[in-house]
Amino acid sequence: MPPDTKPTISNTDVAKKLLDIRMLMELAGEPFYKYTAFERAAATVENASPIADVIAAGELLKLPGIGKSIGGAIEEIVNTGTAQALEELHKRFPPTIFEVLGVSGIGVKTAALLFENYGIASLAELERAIEEGSLAGVPRLGPKTIENWKRGILAYKGRQRRTPLPEALAIAQEAISYLLLGPPLARLGYAGSLRRQEITVGDVDLVCTSGNAEHVTEYFARWERAEAVLAEGPTKSSIWLAGGLQIDLRVLPDRVYGNLLQHFTGSREHNIQLREHAVRRNLRVSENGILNLENGEVITCPEEEGVYEALGMQYIPPELRTGMDEIELALARALPKLIEESDLRGDFHMHSTWSDGRNSLDDMIAAAAARGYQYHSISDHSWGRGRFGLDADKLREQRAYVRELGDRYGIRTLCSSEVDILPDGSMDFPDDVLAELDIVIGSVHSSFSMSREQMTKRLIRACENPYVNIIGHPTGRRSDSFPGYEFDYDAVFAAAARTGTALEIDGQAVRLDLSSPLACRAKEAGVTLTCDSDAHEIADLEDIVLAIGQARRAGLETRHILNTWPLEDVLAFVARKRAGT
Repeated sequence: MPPDTKPTISNTDVAKKLLDIRMLMELAGEPFYKYTAFERAAATVENASPIADVIAAGELLKLPGIGKSIGGAIEEIVNTGTAQALEELHKRFPPTIFEVLGVSGIGVKTAALLFENYGIASLAELERAIEEGSLAGVPRLGPKTIENWKRGILAYKGRQRRTPLPEALAIAQEAISYLLLGPPLARLGYAGSLRRQEITVGDVDLVCTSGNAEHVTEYFARWERAEAVLAEGPTKSSIWLAGGLQIDLRVLPDRVYGNLLQHFTGSREHNIQLREHAVRRNLRVSENGILNLENGEVITCPEEEGVYEALGMQYIPPELRTGMDEIELALARALPKLIEESDLRGDFHMHSTWSDGRNSLDDMIAAAAARGYQYHSISDHSWGRGRFGLDADKLREQRAYVRELGDRYGIRTLCSSEVDILPDGSMDFPDDVLAELDIVIGSVHSSFSMSREQMTKRLIRACENPYVNIIGHPTGRRSDSFPGYEFDYDAVFAAAARTGTALEIDGQAVRLDLSSPLACRAKEAGVTLTCDSDAHEIADLEDIVLAIGQARRAGLETRHILNTWPLEDVLAFVARKRAGT
């Protein structure tokens, strides 16, 4: 790492420390309102812009649920990796206590009992106590409970790896396909963090309605992909797959499908705030319905929209259920009208066999047309990508071929290229070559270890090039190998807004870049964004749906997304930058 590059802690890591404090405070017997304040703060941090930048801008205490005390703890964590409050709690409870708390079936009170009476403060100590039988005869810890703990230990070990969203989606669809072959059911879908389109998920939640709930849960527990059955009952089954992913299935009558779906979609903080709002109206919300505490009547909702309507608010899309300000906005009926897949008119980022794609240019054009797009661009790599990049002559040959094809496939193909942004911020093609293209995507593919300051200058210079229209996958993150390079987000976003350069939300399964917090921050800076697939074969075109998920989590509307605009407006966007207006 260069000497002028300062390591930064991620929002997720800060939120994890806050949740650690919250859990240990409850274990220590602190009042409910004190430890839940840390839980709310964790949700705020998780969904905020990079927290180090928020602190640097002096805006930390403006975030919802962040007061002076918790704000001080957050600054300590960002600056030192820990907080005094956490260290004080660790003097009483070792960090390994979280292993015990992570076992399904062991709540805070039970963990406290095991720790205080039996000295069990780690998973290894719990396993040893179970194996030796030293917990036999303990009140409320019968053989069935111990057996459930054994399953919970297995599940805990598997949950240490969070699963990328695309991988979890594929597994969820596989599980749904299996369930549809079994006993009759009415409706079936996924909920939880998967439905909220979080970049990674801890487990998969499936919700289902059926008049034969017990038969459905039994059938699910027999799925051949299940390495272990963690729980099985008349309305719930939980299984564990090889690789560590847990899938929970819940089955209730169809009349409460909306209640069921809302409850298990979460997020936890969203549901807490929803319940608090309901209590103020003398109502109680659960997966079984909305109970009127005055007259005992229960409102059941076959559709999820009914839950929010019964609580006097606008329907809140799953992607916005973060526990931030969505409840307040929904009560004011002021939520944004989020972008939908049907709003897309095109896709600017895809590759063919001319560079590193796996389908021919003709096949990619035909596939884009089959998706109903009005336009798209083939954006094969520039020659700086080595053996598979196009040089200027090859790019001109491709451009001529695209022009020759015309509207043969019923779609307007824009001539484009994904051009490397070189370390000094110049482009891999000279301006006279870039000027021949309809769209230019500038992307960083090398020299990731530059300092934050150098990378910021590199990206700003690319934005200032009059021919660069889109910055591709702006942070360079890859879930399989690289967390992304450091740069001053505010400075780059300001440059993009000033120069009329769009920033991409890349839907490629390993990228999802920009992430939703950064996309939201870019929107607030006045930046235009795009949702693209970065497809390298026909099947990858579907990845644009993942980009839309991040856009929806960022609260983006069609006015923010370039490829929802008519073609003439897209071309005008390009022309304005080239003219410097």
